[in-house]
Amino acid sequence: MKVYVKCPKCENELGYSTNANTRVEFAMQDGENKKLTCKKCGRTTDFHVDELNAKESNLAKIGAGLIFLICTPLMFLFVSPIFTGSRNHYVIFIVGGFLLVPVVAYGIIKKQDQVRVSSFNRKKLKGRIHNI
Repeated sequence: MKVYVKCPKCENELGYSTNANTRVEFAMQDGENKKLTCKKCGRTTDFHVDELNAKESNLAKIGAGLIFLICTPLMFLFVSPIFTGSRNHYVIFIVGGFLLVPVVAYGIIKKQDQVRVSSFNRKKLKGRIHNI
């Protein structure tokens, strides 16, 4: 996952890749403060975990879109002979349900990415109540 913060000097967006899914995991792996260097102005700034924000992954968007755009026509291509050859309505409904597989996969990928981002951004490390 990539987390982002703006440089205080030039307002350039700084990105940092991490495996953490929440701010607590991030603090345990990388510490509560993270030093990031701006590529535009060269200034190194120490950012607290609560200043970092996650964004939806472009790779997940592209992957979900490719699954939807490639698999939907392929599923229709493989299922169309069954539609034309079968006279039983139940077979047509069951096989038609297979056309929903790419749509469901697209929805699951998008939803998981949204959940991951919102779980990171929702809770701050230090709020009104701080557990030690």
